[in-house]
Parts: sequence; structure tokens; C-alpha cells
Amino acid sequence: MPYDKSKPARSKPKPRSGSNVKSGAARSSGARSPKGQTVTLSLEQAIDHVRGLLAQGDLMNAENLLGTVRAVLPDEPDAMHLSGALLDLQGRVAEALPLLERAVGLKPDDPGRWNDLGNVLLKLNRREDARAAYEKSVVLACETQAAAVAYNNLGRLLTDSDDLVAAERSFRNATELLPEYGLAFYNLSDVLAKLGRSADAADACARAVVMMPQSAPREHVARALIHLGRTDEAIAHYEKWLAEEPDNPVLKHHLLALKAPDLAERASDAYVESVFDGFAKSFDSKLAQLGYHAPERVFEAFQALYPTASGALDIADAGCGTGLCGPLVKQWAKRLCGFDLSGGMLKGAEARGDYTDLHKAELVAFLNAHEAQFDVVISADTLCYFGQLNDALQASARALRAGGHLIFTVEALDDNSVPHRLLGSGRYAHSLSHVETAARAAGLQLLSHKHVALRAEGGRTVHGWLASLGRT
Repeated sequence: MPYDKSKPARSKPKPRSGSNVKSGAARSSGARSPKGQTVTLSLEQAIDHVRGLLAQGDLMNAENLLGTVRAVLPDEPDAMHLSGALLDLQGRVAEALPLLERAVGLKPDDPGRWNDLGNVLLKLNRREDARAAYEKSVVLACETQAAAVAYNNLGRLLTDSDDLVAAERSFRNATELLPEYGLAFYNLSDVLAKLGRSADAADACARAVVMMPQSAPREHVARALIHLGRTDEAIAHYEKWLAEEPDNPVLKHHLLALKAPDLAERASDAYVESVFDGFAKSFDSKLAQLGYHAPERVFEAFQALYPTASGALDIADAGCGTGLCGPLVKQWAKRLCGFDLSGGMLKGAEARGDYTDLHKAELVAFLNAHEAQFDVVISADTLCYFGQLNDALQASARALRAGGHLIFTVEALDDNSVPHRLLGSGRYAHSLSHVETAARAAGLQLLSHKHVALRAEGGRTVHGWLASLGRT
């Protein structure tokens, strides 16, 4: 996790007689002068110019100008400090240390110099001295915004030392003093995650991403805005992006989720295929990190209906993905048929070797085309990409034999006044009343339902409905 190297301390040098600096370096760094003409700068102008060069990463011209200044004024504190900071940026840490120590000795009341000294001491593994330097910087800054950088660096040192409670306090001090300090929020999210406070960590990380959008992929910025409830900004973000990629089905879907969450009927095939083809290689490991339980919940409901593994059932795994349900139910199956829109996900299912047959197909179309061919249809977290469930449940009923069962999960919507809602995640949540209504319309009996934890997301538990339906 990053320390804040920040710009070197910006204390103005006192004007001195005879402290003008002649430098050709200014020509190549933006000073307006005819080519080849030497520019005369006051000491203050030269120091400010060096700061600008360092901020731009123009280390060569900064070094040239500093050399000119120090040739005239070898003990000038600001030039000495900036020379030490320059050497640090060049990786010449051992050479930087004596210059920074002398600069601090010449001007010991400057908090920025103590912070820069702390950075070099830490790189030299002098951790206690570095901590003392950061703490000195904080004291001298007197709880002003200038203390935020030192608090952030002190927090990282404490995190690396496993003093997590003190590290959190230091990062929070930094963010309170400087509320738009994205780097400190990012570091805070890291220590909160280490403390096991996932929800707080997700909040802090989202704030960091929004504050530093140039450091994160566009989709992360969008999700961060949604996580923080900044819907109008998220809409504007997606609209600008969609103007550049007008045919992108993922952008269209997420924009609809924000603008008309109660009206959208289902995710498009193009959206599902695009998302899951891109997600296929990391799907299993990512879900493991999220504590994903939908396949196990489906299997629990399945086993309640079929306690004995007979090996005689024709089972369809609707939206099988990489086949996480396959190994759970295969001992019950004569035929275990998996199908999914994503070819990438099907490759993962094929590699498991649990399915008798696999098909790249849309759920409703596939089930409608296989009338009365299955004893059981299972579906773990696939119907969350449908708004209204009527078509999917009717197709399932058509594919089931008499006495067969449909077992599925959807994300739970506690508001029974609407049937479904498209969430910022791109998935739908469903009310229990809609599950019941869609089941009746399909001629299926709701045998059982249960409110269950499906996974964690953004540090919070995502709950869903686990439903078992029967065909008479």
C-alpha cells in the first residue's frame, strides 16, 4: 500500500541580497525566453520553479537548476531540502538522508521537512526514527491540513507493523483533516479489511476510487458511485461512457438499472454473454472470496426432496455457469444436462466432467424446446437476471415431467409492492409475492421458500429466496 511521497515542503525562502540565480535550465522547462538565452531568477522564483519541475517529474531539469542554486548558496535550507527530496525520487536514499537531516536542522519548525525525512528513514529501515519524524511533523502542523500527509504515512508504517488500531486512527485523522484525500481513504480501506470490517472497508475504498478516478478502471468508478448512493453522478458517468461505446450492452443495462429500476424486464442475452464470458476465468475464485453459497442452498432444498441418491433422475442445470452445482447432484442423476449463454463459463463446466451434456443456449428457449424431458430443474443465481419470472417458470414447468420439481434462488426484495427491481449490480431482486404469483401462473405449487444468505458483496450479506416448486 502506498505512502504519500507528496511535494516537498513549500516554505517561502526569505529574500536575500545577491540571491539571484542565472540558469539556462529554465529555458527547457517552460520559462519564456529566446532559445539559448540565460534567465535570471530570484531565489524564491528558482525554488518555486524547482518545485514545479519535481511535481511534473522533470528530475533532470530540477537537478540542473538546484545545482546552480546550491553553487551560489550551498547552505540555503530550501534548496538543500529539495536536493534531498530529489535524491529520494532518484532512488539515492543514502545520499538524500544527510541533506534532509541538515535541512531539518536549519529549519526545524517545518512539518513538511520532517515528513520527507521520515520517508527516507523508513526506506533505510530505521522505523522508529521514521515514526518519530512523522509524529514530529504532525505536532508541528498543529492539526491543520498540512498534518494529513504525515498522518497517512504514519498510518502505513503502523499498518506494516501490525498496529492496526493505531493505524486506523492515523488514517482517520488524515481524512478528517483533508476530506478529499483519496490515498488516505484507500489506505484506510486496507487496514479496515485487515481488521475484518468488510463493510467499512468497502465504503472507504469506494470513496478513494471516486476521489482518484484516474487510478481505477471506469467500471470501478461507476460501482463506487453507486455504492455511495451518488446515483446522478453514476448516471452521468455511464451516459458519457455510452456516448463513446453506443453498442455496449453492459453500459445499457447498468444505465437502465439506475434510471428505471422497476420497469426493466430482463437482462439482454448480449449483456449476460458479455459479462460472463469476461468473468469466466476468475469466476470460481472470485465467488470463493465472496463466500458464495447459492449452489449449496439449492442442493439442500434438492436433498430435502430427494434424500436418496438413486442415479435415476434427469436433471437440468439452468444457467449452469462453471458447473458449481454439478458435483453436488451428479450422484442423483442419470442425465445431468447443463446449459448457459456464456461459452466461456461452459468451458469451466466441461472441465469439471460432471455433466452428461452441455449446451450454449438461452434459458427460456432451451426449456421450451425440451418438453417433459426432466425430473428436476435447478437454477442457482441465474433467475436474478430476469425481471418478471413468468416466462422462465412457465418454460420450466413445460420442461418438467409430472411430479417434477423446480428449485432456484433469486435475490430477495423485501418490498412486496413491486414484483422486481433492477439493482445497481446489474441483477434483479424479487419480492416473495412475485415468486408466488409467477409460480401459480405457471401451474406450479410453491412447496417451500426460505430467506437465505447467498454471498457477501461490498462487505454486506446479500440475501435471497430459496424456492422449491412442484409440478402436479
